[in-house]
Amino acid sequence: MNEWSLLIFTYMMNAAAGLCVVSGVFAVHLSRRLPADSFKRFMMLTIFIICVIAGVGSAASITHLGVPLNAPNAINNVFSAWLSREVVVTAAFVGALGVSFLRLWKTGKFSFLLYGGAMVTGLADIFCMASIYRYTSILTWNDINTYLMFYGTTLTLGAVLFVLVVMVIRKAGHRAGMTLPADALSLSSLWLLWSVMAVSLIGRLLYQPFYAHYLTRTQLTHTSITFPLSPIDAYDSIAGLRICVWAAAVMGVALCGISLVRAQKKARSGLPVCTGFISGCLLTIAAEFMLRYVFYYIHI
Repeated sequence: MNEWSLLIFTYMMNAAAGLCVVSGVFAVHLSRRLPADSFKRFMMLTIFIICVIAGVGSAASITHLGVPLNAPNAINNVFSAWLSREVVVTAAFVGALGVSFLRLWKTGKFSFLLYGGAMVTGLADIFCMASIYRYTSILTWNDINTYLMFYGTTLTLGAVLFVLVVMVIRKAGHRAGMTLPADALSLSSLWLLWSVMAVSLIGRLLYQPFYAHYLTRTQLTHTSITFPLSPIDAYDSIAGLRICVWAAAVMGVALCGISLVRAQKKARSGLPVCTGFISGCLLTIAAEFMLRYVFYYIHI
């Protein structure tokens, strides 16, 4: 597999956009539950984490160019090429996050409008990113499955990372002047986030038979001019890996769900910080990374 730089870039940008969207959705709720200073510090830290994730991804993408100084040439065809559009939208996404951070830092006021723009730009960035692969000559990517995989990873990682950020801040945030009450993220909110993870996973799983049918039909009706010359054979060659990765993804979401059920039975209203829940989140993150690995592997 020789696409590690693109794998890291797309995975990291999915994570950044997802965390931006989920944190933005919960920003209104948190602004009402947290002291003004704690909310300010929480959002600043969250935006900083998003920018770091996006920065790592962008750095990985530059290494794919071979000659990093040629990077500016990628925007020359913004009106005709999805790659150029993706570069521009990615820059706009990171720029909107940076402006949001600076405004919050200087004025102490969080701009929901500006952050909402960053959320929309992040989702648009994922669309441009997926379209690069959807409209290529590689037949294994010429299907709506490409969009499902990219947006599915975005939503799942966004939900998981947001919960982990809240957990870490609740555990050690006092060192940075941030205090989160036990009900800052209620059990019902956690169920909502878990539902996002579950729906994202189930939706992608349910589409896989249709994707396999598409590959079979494509093999019979199209002649590939790029590798793999036989998409369905390339897809079947990693059947064992695909099954293991999907199983890991299911286990990760299931562990999180079981943890929430146990917390509900114990009538705990706060964030159920336990080994099972954290393990489920970490397993989900790893599974999503491997799903992206599978996405790139099948075209070799």
